[in-house]
Amino acid sequence: MIKEGIRKETGLKPEWAAESFSDIASDVRQSIARIKASAVIPHTDAVRGFIFDVATGLAEEGKCQQAQVSE
Repeated sequence: MIKEGIRKETGLKPEWAAESFSDIASDVRQSIARIKASAVIPHTDAVRGFIFDVATGLAEEGKCQQAQVSE
């Protein structure tokens, strides 16, 4: 639905997948773990993720130690 709206507005269909999540911190941890586990990214020792709160303007760093990679 989002992709179709963008396509109608811009004439271009996005190539990326629109994803949703119920636990933002868990999603950030999972994204960090996925990047660190990637064979195509050569330097993964400084991967970081943040959660930006639009209401407060504050960013909180996501921690990776509990992340599980899922496909």
